[in-house]
Amino acid sequence: MPAPCQTASLEEGVRQYKAENYEEAIEILLKVRKADPSSSMAAFFLGMAFKQTNDVQNALPQFRDAVMLKPPIREAVVELIDISQQSGNIPEAKQWIGLAERENILPAKVSFLKGMVLAQEGKYGEAIESFEKSKKLDAAYTQAAEFQIALCYMNQRNFSKAKERFQAALTLDPLSDLGSFARRYQEIVEQRSFIERPLRITLGVMGKYDTNMLAEPNLYPGIESLTTGDQASYGMTNTFRLDYVPTLSGNWLFNATYALASGINERNYDTHDVLANTISLAPGYNFGKFALNFPVNYTHTLKRDPGYRRYADNFSAGPMVRYLAAQNHILELFAGYTKKNVFKTVTNPELEDQSSCGVDSYLSWMWLLEGGGIFNLKYGHAIERADGIHYSNQSNRFTVNAIYPIYSALRLQLSGDVNLQNYDNENSFFGNETRRDKIYTGTVGLTWDVHRNVSLIAQYTDIVAHSNIAAYDYDRSIYSAGMELKF
Repeated sequence: MPAPCQTASLEEGVRQYKAENYEEAIEILLKVRKADPSSSMAAFFLGMAFKQTNDVQNALPQFRDAVMLKPPIREAVVELIDISQQSGNIPEAKQWIGLAERENILPAKVSFLKGMVLAQEGKYGEAIESFEKSKKLDAAYTQAAEFQIALCYMNQRNFSKAKERFQAALTLDPLSDLGSFARRYQEIVEQRSFIERPLRITLGVMGKYDTNMLAEPNLYPGIESLTTGDQASYGMTNTFRLDYVPTLSGNWLFNATYALASGINERNYDTHDVLANTISLAPGYNFGKFALNFPVNYTHTLKRDPGYRRYADNFSAGPMVRYLAAQNHILELFAGYTKKNVFKTVTNPELEDQSSCGVDSYLSWMWLLEGGGIFNLKYGHAIERADGIHYSNQSNRFTVNAIYPIYSALRLQLSGDVNLQNYDNENSFFGNETRRDKIYTGTVGLTWDVHRNVSLIAQYTDIVAHSNIAAYDYDRSIYSAGMELKF
């Protein structure tokens, strides 16, 4: 039986806790626990005081003692569930949930916390059932349960039901903190339901001025005759894109894309206007920290000559692994087979046929910045075995991309690319020189989302190609501006 002075100290510690003087309560209750280690009440209130000061590590052993000592404090079980769930210790949280359910300890609160744990595990259907149960057992949990149910539907990408539940949480008490959160989340649901809609249509119209559309070589002594003076041209690029991204049950992933792009030029239109159709499929499976996809892409290109003729087919397929390395850091690895058919008639196909097969691969790191910014580094390696020996090559490509929100809906885009392309065989047309290219590309652009359906885009791209064969040495600048419509 505790001494009267210990009882008085315990009462004083509890009084200080209830008065929200947590530091004073901790100081007093630590002395009580030292003098009477068997006091479950002292352990419980000491744990509560530590919890209020966000000292979870010291709170946990106190709550465990409060459960194990005589008489056990039933409320301590609920606190152990709460702290374990918040700290991400799911196995321990489930252990204490099992005890609380067997002993019928605060069933409404335990059911609510069980829903939180299930949601944390990604078991959103079971979590919704548990939240529904909590509000039936105790109406005081109704608003909090509605809010959490809405979050579960949001994670399931069932945005219509999420919106209904957020509205229910808001209606119950519009002036509460949860009501304010529900109002904000309704806006997020609206945005996500648009961004993650299963069927997406994008139309793009971009006008451009290209200083060297033919990629004509720079002027060097002896090759001036290669230039025609028609290299600078105005033009337009028009695009249509249809994306299908359904919500699948379980962890299966799938998206499909059809894209149509046309390039129209003021000059050389009868030899350089193009029309390209692309179909992409990407089935996959999400394993949690990483996802495995198998993207397949096919592009069919028509080119004016002077009417539209079949110019090239490009096919690629291979596995891609995406790994969540840390919060906001994503690694991506791809390696695939590529096949290119070029239907251009050449005099010496054994030398100049650009049709090829090979391997394309890359390693990418993406950092998702706060406020919607993105920073990306990428290294790619490709091998092309061409039918014409002049075009077999290997390339190493280094790319850096950054998107930064400048203000509200205005984003800055910066991109830099270095492609080191080394050809395998001597070129008999240029003194048996083995071609070596270094191609540098830089882009700066602005995107202004004037409406969720309309974006205005301005962009400048500069390309500098250095080659040990002068005919492939050129400079090129492209100025473009236009708009993108999203439905």
